Amino acid sequence: MAQNNPIDIRNIAKVGNVEVKLYAELGRTKLSLKDAIEYDAGSIITLDKTIEDPVDVYVNDILIARGKIVAIEDTYGIKIVEIVENKKTENK
Repeated sequence: MAQNNPIDIRNIAKVGNVEVKLYAELGRTKLSLKDAIEYDAGSIITLDKTIEDPVDVYVNDILIARGKIVAIEDTYGIKIVEIVENKKTENK
């Protein structure tokens, strides 16, 4: 049976400098290769989410959170609105 171990900050410090890939996904769509080839500058691609839907935030291809896009001066950022619980099933 799996145990819930509290987070030990000393263990986190051991891997704190490891780089990970973090990215946010606005949405997805399916299209034919023919349609993709025909896209040009100025083309608009419709995604499966609305402007009100949160974007998914991933670390190393694992969904960890959802957030809203925000403007920070001349750049964009993500404001986290939900932390996603990733449940592991362990056979012990």
